[in-house]
Amino acid sequence: MPGTDRAVHSKEYRYACEELDVLCRAGVTRGGLMDFHRRYKLVLLAHSQPEYREIGPFIAAISNWSSLSEFTAEYRRRLLHLLSHLPTVANHTNVLMHVQGYFRPYLSSAQRQALAQLIEQYRLGNQPLQAPIAQITEYLAEFPNDYLAQQRYFSFYLQD
Repeated sequence: MPGTDRAVHSKEYRYACEELDVLCRAGVTRGGLMDFHRRYKLVLLAHSQPEYREIGPFIAAISNWSSLSEFTAEYRRRLLHLLSHLPTVANHTNVLMHVQGYFRPYLSSAQRQALAQLIEQYRLGNQPLQAPIAQITEYLAEFPNDYLAQQRYFSFYLQD
């Protein structure tokens, strides 16, 4: 599995760079940069919780910068540094538990327990990451959530 993690990590890094480059070539705006960041929040959380907590307030202060190009360059530097950390089982578990909370109002007690157990089995190394993500994407199809549907995290980690 470590080889798979590295391959996905490389894919995340490459796709984030490419997506940010496309945004910049199209004429980056504050809103566009905020939307980009919003789509990558769960990916960033899986890589480094401390840096995730730092980059959030940084992007929120975008209006304090007089130069959007300077802000974008600094954001890119911070983003790529954050993405340079390999995701950990503990961080993925945190992401999954966070996402689970979005479904709390819709799931029965048995469904919530089953998902929590699946996440725990992943944390213990008894299930691949794809197992809880597959279950979450099924719930996402049944109980749509715009924020979660836009997250890049699921497309990177839900693989055959």
